Amino acid sequence: MATIGSTAAPSTNTVYYDSLLSTTMMAFRDTLVDNIFKDSAYLAFLRNSDAVKKQNGGERIAMPLMYGTNSTIKSYQGEEVIDTTLQDGITTAFYEWKEIAGTIGITRKEERQNSGEGRLLDLLKAKLKQAEMGMREELNRQLVAGTVSGATFVPGNNGKDLNPLGYFMRKNNQLNPTAGGNVGNISAVTDSWWRPQTAVLDSASVDTGNAFAISVSTYQGFKAALYRMYNSCSKGSGGSPNLVVFDQISFETYNNALDVSVRYMDTKMAEMGFDTIKMRGATCIWDEQVPDIDNGTLALTAGSAFFINTNFYNLVIDSETDIITTPFVEPENQTVKTAKILFMGNAAVSNLRKHGVVYAVSRTIVA
Repeated sequence: MATIGSTAAPSTNTVYYDSLLSTTMMAFRDTLVDNIFKDSAYLAFLRNSDAVKKQNGGERIAMPLMYGTNSTIKSYQGEEVIDTTLQDGITTAFYEWKEIAGTIGITRKEERQNSGEGRLLDLLKAKLKQAEMGMREELNRQLVAGTVSGATFVPGNNGKDLNPLGYFMRKNNQLNPTAGGNVGNISAVTDSWWRPQTAVLDSASVDTGNAFAISVSTYQGFKAALYRMYNSCSKGSGGSPNLVVFDQISFETYNNALDVSVRYMDTKMAEMGFDTIKMRGATCIWDEQVPDIDNGTLALTAGSAFFINTNFYNLVIDSETDIITTPFVEPENQTVKTAKILFMGNAAVSNLRKHGVVYAVSRTIVA
């Protein structure tokens, strides 16, 4: 500490601790990111499947996509003229950048109560853990649940949140712009190729826009419906869904429907401590944030399951704002040092037809 009577400001003690806190935050940064993504089955799968992409800034997130086939591809013989017609059928979906921020603060009183390097670092670790849990829960909530607006699921906080699963996979998705249009700045109302696969499972009568409908009341019926959605999302080039995200009870129902001898799991996810089941080529997980797509609520009356193909679904993150931490600073009118945790990115889809959702899953299937 500075000698009494010295005019030096700030004291050497303050300079040392500011530096210690800031450099320790930087050292913990990679651990912070890893723990946030390893603490949620959904976020962990995205990271492990390479669905997380980095983009170096830009006005918006641009996702090139194809909506038509190449009509020049055909057989020919000998000197026959090959079709050179220029092809259209390629466009771009645009998604806005979204930002999430939080802070870690340490008051002078806390600093003095934890004087000594070891005790102060223990305090900082506890505050980092608290911030880590908060960031993980907020990222997961925004990406999976979203916010309800008029029985549809939208980015919350006046559109400042990330795009949730229900934003891409909606009930009655082609009826009107608020329910299914203008995803990625492309209208699903007028462009039929820009619609996900949907299915209702409590009726044999399809809702408008459904790929199919099945009245499910048994384990066998539930498995048949899930496999049909898997196949519906597999049509065309680009592969099949590799992730199915259930609500808890629907996941348990599917688990109970499987014969023990043919139950498989994702070994990578299992090694991270997550309970998973395989559905053909897809990893099945459950998440407490999965909403009720049928009733348009966050509280579940009926179950839902999202079918995702991470070849066409990405969490795009700004390469310079991937849960970064800033140095601790102290304002002139407070005795508290504060560092910020910053994230910038958004969920983006480049082919909605390769994704789907089943909804209205009964909570009482037992055999």
